[in-house]
Amino acid sequence: MENIHHIHEVLHLLFNSDREYTVEELYEELKSEFGFDVHFANCAENIFPIQEVVPFLLSRNKIRLDDNVIIPLTPACSH
Repeated sequence: MENIHHIHEVLHLLFNSDREYTVEELYEELKSEFGFDVHFANCAENIFPIQEVVPFLLSRNKIRLDDNVIIPLTPACSH
């Protein structure tokens, strides 16, 4: 597995974009930007597939969903 990017890149995308993303649109954007085989790593160096990006960010209170639209909450980690 070689196509690994840090989850912070997803947060930067969400916070630096003028558009709102649905979950599906975000996944399409990530595939377009990083490739269909992309995986992401968190700060603890755990690696997970693209399908786990939104659940991971939700679990860390980095985003919330409002009718399937992603609302960014915090741009980075506090460590």
